[in-house]
Parts: sequence; C-alpha cells; structure tokens
Amino acid sequence: MLFLAGQGSRPVVDQETFEQLLPLAFQWARNIENFVLQHGSPLRRRQVADARQVGVKEISRVRILAVDRMPLPEEPQLAEAARRTQIITDFCRAIAIGHAVVVRANAWGDRELFLHQLVHVAQCERSGGLEQWVRQYLVDRTNCPNFAIGAFEEEARRIAREICTAGAAA
Repeated sequence: MLFLAGQGSRPVVDQETFEQLLPLAFQWARNIENFVLQHGSPLRRRQVADARQVGVKEISRVRILAVDRMPLPEEPQLAEAARRTQIITDFCRAIAIGHAVVVRANAWGDRELFLHQLVHVAQCERSGGLEQWVRQYLVDRTNCPNFAIGAFEEEARRIAREICTAGAAA
C-alpha cells in the first residue's frame, strides 16, 4: 500500500487518489514533452558530450527550452497534488520529462543542474519510456519523507556532482 504522508500523519495522496492522478500526470508529462520537442533547441556540442557522459542513448531526440516560469499542471486535482507534494512548483529551476529539458532562463548556465536533468533523461530511457518513468519516478518520490529525495534524485545529484567535481579538479 502506497501511503503518502504529509504533516503529522495526514496523507497527502492516498493510493486510490494516486492511481486516479497517474493518467493525468502522464498526459501532462506527454504534453510538456511534445511541446518542448517541437519548440526546444537541440543540444549544443558541450551538452551532447554531457548527455553521452551521463548515459543518454537517443541524444539527437533531446531538446532544451528556456522559460521564465515552469509549466505547471492545469487540471485542478493534479495541480493540487503537485502543490501539496511539492514535486513540481513555481520554484523549480529545471525539469526533465522524457527527452525534454525545461530550464528557467535564470538557471540556464548552471551545468550541474543541466547534468542532473540529463541523468533524468537517461533514467527515462532505461525505464522503458515516459509512461513507465512517470510512474516509477512518482512512486519513488512519494515514498520518501517530504518528497525531497529518492533513488532517481539521489542518482541524478550524485552523477552531476561527480562530473562537475572531476571537471573542476582537472
């Protein structure tokens, strides 16, 4: 049983609600990915090298889009769940959804942040596609205290940090 705890012992999202929201989350993710794939820019040479280094397989599919505000779910129930879990908020600096990377314009030059997002792209590829990755990512994040860490986030943080640290030492 998936129990997503909030403040105290109040559930933020119970299993039934999670299962109801999952198709909405997948559709939202698919819409964002499609928009960025149509309107985003291909990776530059350095970004291609970074994508290769973190294990992205379909590098030519990856697109990046700079935005002033993160795209948030519009469907009321999904928007409320996103707000309550804090998985995606106005304060996010970047998100990766499938082969789409969305970066706030004021965070554009943050290589560690970009590497982190590329790791999520590689994770999505390894999971078998966007729908599987959305489910796995949300289960992973929502089973963690305060939704802050999980295996996917830990891997992305570790790899991005290691690459940047190695680059600084070189």
